[in-house]
Amino acid sequence: MNAKRLIVTLVFVAVLIGFMIWIFDVLVRDASRKNRIWREKAAIVTQAVEDVNSKQKDIMILGNPVDAPQGLRCRHIDDLYEESLACNDETFVHDGHVLIINDPDGEVPMNEERIAQIFELWKYQGYVIVYLGTARLPELQDAGFFFDEYPKSTSSVIFWNYGKNYELGFADDPSVIPEVVREQLEPNRVPLFTTVMKLSVNKEYLQSEQ
Repeated sequence: MNAKRLIVTLVFVAVLIGFMIWIFDVLVRDASRKNRIWREKAAIVTQAVEDVNSKQKDIMILGNPVDAPQGLRCRHIDDLYEESLACNDETFVHDGHVLIINDPDGEVPMNEERIAQIFELWKYQGYVIVYLGTARLPELQDAGFFFDEYPKSTSSVIFWNYGKNYELGFADDPSVIPEVVREQLEPNRVPLFTTVMKLSVNKEYLQSEQ
């Protein structure tokens, strides 16, 4: 190989190495930026969980099992018997109850007796009741939980304040979860995450005004 060709080859290799270093640097900085954004957005969810936990509510989830946001103090129950509703954790001094009925497929049994029991928990015991799903909304409406007409797309409703307040569609907007967090969630987890975000933002939900 003559000197001219050697110089050209060396220059080409140097340029190639420089280009590869530049690409690597860009990728590293982009990954760092994405990680920083993820941490910042995930912190919003963490703060929401802390806000909800600070209300010292006994949060129960009935229906389809679902992974709750990390750190959320909650428990899954399989029925509404007195034993299930009782919080047996003697170390947890709680101020009220939140019952989340997770029913995306309409498979949670909701006969007249159970619906009446849920109504009593709301009206007379001050439970915050959250229903996530669409199938049982007509039955809840017929039982007098609410009287509004609502879009067929409605898939959530919250009842609070001893039979006085409710809001249809309160958690139907998943955009309240930061996008970079939502993209990492399985679809079945989104409604519960949205609910936690809404419970954090709308402080009145967890404040009883009997």
